[in-house]
Amino acid sequence: MSHPLIRTPARQLHDARQDHARCLRLAAWYRRQLSAGDASMRDRHAWALGQARKLRNRFPSRLSGETA
Repeated sequence: MSHPLIRTPARQLHDARQDHARCLRLAAWYRRQLSAGDASMRDRHAWALGQARKLRNRFPSRLSGETA
């Protein structure tokens, strides 16, 4: 029996794909707020893009959904 906090590599990839997509959606929303004149979203936008980049670097070429 495996421990509930230990994730399989497949589960880690699945979770990373979901997190990556969330970060990109957040970054897009923050970008829209920036373009509407809300300068307070600049740091949040940079954070969301940074998180997406970290995930993409951790799982190179595996976050777009292909099963290679």
